[in-house]
Amino acid sequence: MNKTNNVNHRLQADIKLAQKKFAYYEKVYKIIKGNGKEYLQIQSTAYKKIIHDIQELILPAIRRNCPNCENFCCKLHNPELSIYTAGSVGAFSFADYILVRCDTVLPEPNFRNMEKNLCPFWVGGCNLPLDCRSYLCIKWFCNRLKKELDMQVISKHLETLKSLLKDFSIQKCLGLNQCP
Repeated sequence: MNKTNNVNHRLQADIKLAQKKFAYYEKVYKIIKGNGKEYLQIQSTAYKKIIHDIQELILPAIRRNCPNCENFCCKLHNPELSIYTAGSVGAFSFADYILVRCDTVLPEPNFRNMEKNLCPFWVGGCNLPLDCRSYLCIKWFCNRLKKELDMQVISKHLETLKSLLKDFSIQKCLGLNQCP
């Protein structure tokens, strides 16, 4: 198999994987009830607050820099930046997807975007609500933004977010940790 066919084959496999993940994430989200839903709501509120705080810090710089930027950062595969998220849905892990999905109906991902090396939530920019971004997306900054932002402050928020994700329990959401 030549290199072009191999890349195309991998891309098609990644698109199918992303579609399956999205369907699975939605299916699991819909079965969360009762105490699990209450736990999820508390954790989701905390996650979204941290994302919101980060967005408030970075949005002015993003508005100044990103519209005119020629280095497109929302690609699924960007070898020069060591980014490869093609098998994911908007770079979400299961945990951060469930946390943002909790009280928000997310836009349908456009999986055809992936054929053009774009995130399935890209529509001339990210079409996800500001507080509904994946950890992988919110933690990535180009060199231009890094120079302009106070990365020490942002790093503290990112560490808090990472800790919340690490401590988040899918089992609690599903009621699997309760004794019968």
